[in-house]
Amino acid sequence: MMNNARKWFFVLLASSWAMASESPAVAVLAKEGHWLETGWAAHEPMLGKKSPGLELTGWLNGEVKPAAMAGKIVVVDFWATWCGPCRASVPHNNELVRKYAAKGVVLFGACGSGRGEEKMEEVAKATGLAYPTARVAKASTTAWNVQWWPTYAVIDRKGTLRAIGLKPDYVEKVIEALLVEQP
Repeated sequence: MMNNARKWFFVLLASSWAMASESPAVAVLAKEGHWLETGWAAHEPMLGKKSPGLELTGWLNGEVKPAAMAGKIVVVDFWATWCGPCRASVPHNNELVRKYAAKGVVLFGACGSGRGEEKMEEVAKATGLAYPTARVAKASTTAWNVQWWPTYAVIDRKGTLRAIGLKPDYVEKVIEALLVEQP
């Protein structure tokens, strides 16, 4: 009898885990894919909460309005015009947009580090940046705790910040993990 009860407990536990709307895999990837341990200490308390607001101006390649993000997985690429790794990540970002837009993923850039924003259009053209990007206000980078560039943030379908400070090669892993979660 006890053995039977134990089996049912594990079946129920496994079933409830499988039905959970949030996958623990995303949390693991968020930490594993983070740039720096010191940055993780600043970003970890933000996870699992509604994402901070963004003040964006001067859109290039189309504007992403809040209604277009509702119910979608959103990737924000905080980048700077002078940042070599930011420029190098543009082809990968373009590919992510091509691969995941039809699956309900929105990716856009937020250009701003306090210098060089006036070159956004020039750098976008030179790098082949094909996705929407805009200048981001300093207050927004502060609210998001952006400490280096690029900083990727991933927001789930409910508007909850699930990962921030990701290395570029972890963005797709987090997207894939979020896609298997129930909306």
